[in-house]
Amino acid sequence: EPTNRLTDREKAVLRLLAQGRRNQAIADELGLSVRSVGNHLAKIYNKLHVHGRSEAVLYAVRTGIAPV
Repeated sequence: EPTNRLTDREKAVLRLLAQGRRNQAIADELGLSVRSVGNHLAKIYNKLHVHGRSEAVLYAVRTGIAPV
C-alpha cells in the first residue's frame, strides 16, 4: 500500500496540497522552505506513482488522507 510508505510530514504536505495551497503557503504553514516542500512533493509523486498535483490530490481524496 503506497499510503503506508508516506511519512507523516509527506501526508501533511499532501493534505495541504489537496486544500489547494501553493508551495509557498504549504512552506509557511509547516515551517519549511519552498525547496523542502518541492522535495516532499517529488517524493510523494514517486511513492504514489503519480505525475503531478492533480493526480496526487485525487489519490489523497480517494484514500482518505485528505477529507473532502
